[in-house]
Order: sequence, then structure tokens, then C-alpha cells
Amino acid sequence: MLDIFGAIMGKVPYFGLLTDEGRQADWIVEVKTTKKPEAQILGSAIGLKVMDAVPYVKGLDKFLGTELNDETKSYLKDFGAATASNGAVGLYHIDNLTPEAQNYGEQLINKGAKVYVIDDKELERVYKSYPVLWKNKEAKPQLCFIGCPHLSYNQLEGWANDIINGLAETGSKKIKVRTILTTSPAIRKKFEETDLYKKLMKTGVKVSSICPLMYTNNPIAGKKPILTSSNKLRTYSSAKYLKDEDILNVIVGKEGK
Repeated sequence: MLDIFGAIMGKVPYFGLLTDEGRQADWIVEVKTTKKPEAQILGSAIGLKVMDAVPYVKGLDKFLGTELNDETKSYLKDFGAATASNGAVGLYHIDNLTPEAQNYGEQLINKGAKVYVIDDKELERVYKSYPVLWKNKEAKPQLCFIGCPHLSYNQLEGWANDIINGLAETGSKKIKVRTILTTSPAIRKKFEETDLYKKLMKTGVKVSSICPLMYTNNPIAGKKPILTSSNKLRTYSSAKYLKDEDILNVIVGKEGK
């Protein structure tokens, strides 16, 4: 729409998040967890709370550091997708980490900003609030999607190693639930050239560039009991969300052990 408007007027409007006012934070989010919170659940909690306001997140740099490296960018990718898919505007500031927060710090916070404290108990409350939309809530999962948004290269390596090592711990060679790791075509091509990819293929896991959301929007596929570690996919489909550790246990057969 902006492209059309710009073509007609010769310029695009200067509004919303493009303005200084639109980038100011009306919420201070204080992360007080005992360990690094899962990006998907933290982002979901913040998105549900702040909605169309901008959050300034404090305490997360304790776990992420102050450098935007590949690992941190992967975390923020999932965090941002979860905030946006759960109602937020898609803009956030992480104290001592994101560029504007590094440059301006608490100057980005509006006077009278509300405070939202996230501790272990609050994260667990949010996690347990997610509904299970399967027709049969006790059904065995038929499919598992990991990577919505698509996995970065280091995330893909991490999941591959976790699955392979998890199977070794259970004494199994094959996964217990059909699992698809989704990533971009370029990353998939690079990964396919590695020995790790060959080892992963022996487990039965598939690596694809399919969009999980488009797949689950299919009326037939959407009725299947599908697991995911993506809050975005949980929000826009009937897929059931599990924490990374829990979903890994299901995949390798450690569930209930």
C-alpha cells in the first residue's frame, strides 16, 4: 500500500513507528527469571501485555550479553515474532543490546510508563494459559514443526545436535514423531553439505523450506494433531505449543521417562 501511495504522491507518509514519538516506550518490562527465558514464551508474554505499545525490556542483557552476534540475533528473531503474533506492534527495545537502547538508553522510556515484571512464575503462567485446540486433546502427535519463523543456521545446527544426542541417550536410531525443521533455501543448501546433515537424515528428520503456517492452514492438514515450538504457529493455527525441552523429549521418545 505504501508503494502505491508513494508512486502517486512522490513520497511516503511520516507517521507511526517512523516518528520519534512512535518509538518511545510506554512499558518497562523487567525480566527477573532465574535462567534465560525461552524467546517464544517471553515474547508472547510481552506481546499479550503491552499490545499496541512499545516495551523497553530490562534484565534480558544478563542472559544475552550486549553484542548482536548470530546467537543473539536468532533469539531476538523468535522473540520479535512472538511479540508481534501475540498482539504487539513489532517494535521493542532491549536494554544495553538493541541499537537505539545502546545509544539512548532510558531516554526511550516515556514518563509514567507502566511496569511489567516477568519472573519464572509469570512465564509458567503464560505457558500454561495456551489453549489446546486439537479435536482430541489426548491424541498422539502426528507431526512436529520446528522453525516458524525459519531457523537460522546456528539454530538448525543446535536442533540437529540435540535430536541426535537425545536419540543416543534413549538408545534409539529413529525419531518417534515425524519432524520437520524449516529454514530458508540458502541455509538449507549450506546445511546439506555438512556431515551433520547426513547424520540427521538417518534419524528420519526432514529439513524443508516449507512455510509451516501455510501448511497448517490447509483444511485437511489443520485437523492433524501437530506439535510446534513456535508461538507464531500456535497463535495462527491449531498446533499445540511445547517448550523446546519438552518437544525434544517427545521427538526422541524421552517423554514420561
